[in-house]
Amino acid sequence: MRLDIEGKHITLAPHLMGWIAERLEDLNTPYDDICEARVTLVQQGRRDAACIELLLAGKSLHVTRRGATPDAAVDAAFRVIQRELHNVRAARRVRTSVGVDQETWRAPVSIVAGDAARPATQA
Repeated sequence: MRLDIEGKHITLAPHLMGWIAERLEDLNTPYDDICEARVTLVQQGRRDAACIELLLAGKSLHVTRRGATPDAAVDAAFRVIQRELHNVRAARRVRTSVGVDQETWRAPVSIVAGDAARPATQA
């Protein structure tokens, strides 16, 4: 996963950048489907905003949340992105489990003991 963390009009504390990287790694750990993650923190007057963009195979997610502190804004954004990511993964599981109608497989030769030399009958 490629990770980009930046601050606009704000200096990012090292502990906050480490916490963001850990949270993103936790989101990606069981599935490893996040290709790229971009987190942007912006100071807007007395409030801070956190923008999280995730790029998955065939899908992108974008969330922006505000908070009184950078930590609060990031936490709120992570809660929303985690829910959206769960919904995307659940929809993918449903699509792959339904799949396409399966055809009945027939062996090219009979596998019954003693009939190995005879070819199977064609229907």
